[in-house]
Amino acid sequence: MDIGKAFTFVTDDENWIMKLVIGGIIMLIPIVNFAGFGYMAEVIRRVRNDDPDALPDWGDFGQFFADGLKLFVGFFIYALPMVLVACVVAGIGAATGSLGDSANSDTLGGAMAIVMIGAQCIMFLLALIPTLLAPAIFARFAEEGTIGSMLRFGDVIGFATANLGSYIVVLLISAVVMYIIAPLGVIACVVGVIFTAWWAYLVFAHLTGQLARQNSMMV
Repeated sequence: MDIGKAFTFVTDDENWIMKLVIGGIIMLIPIVNFAGFGYMAEVIRRVRNDDPDALPDWGDFGQFFADGLKLFVGFFIYALPMVLVACVVAGIGAATGSLGDSANSDTLGGAMAIVMIGAQCIMFLLALIPTLLAPAIFARFAEEGTIGSMLRFGDVIGFATANLGSYIVVLLISAVVMYIIAPLGVIACVVGVIFTAWWAYLVFAHLTGQLARQNSMMV
């Protein structure tokens, strides 16, 4: 994998500054930011296909938004077990609160504390599923462009494990870029919000596209 290229490919485009600024602004707007994730899928697609113009124009905004909406649905389905656990815990908490009285409040409080700790551990583990599978989910969608492509769990797991070493590299580098390097842009205030966070997403997309290309060559 060309890790360095993932960090610098955006500057190969003569209009890269404007494209990054537009992407950064879009990602700040709820719902509208679905288009940003669709844009990432297109970057993955282009890198996978060795397209020299890896950074697309924003002219096809409608398609980017539609793809981003599909990606949202796919990731929501992966996150659904965690959401259901949270809802069950909230329901139990509400029911316990309404039934509790001074005589047994201590017992109920202790039991609820144990339940909450256990539930938080379960939710953390469930939250890891879409996080760890994100490159595979994005890559599968970029290849076929359908919600169903993300939900064929065997294919998603197969993608993740086909080149496990490179897959782990993508996860680790993406984590460093998104959670360590990108937040440094906060120092520059607006510049950090508009530029570094969106740039980090594009690094992830390029790395995922490289991984998809590697996996396709192994078939």
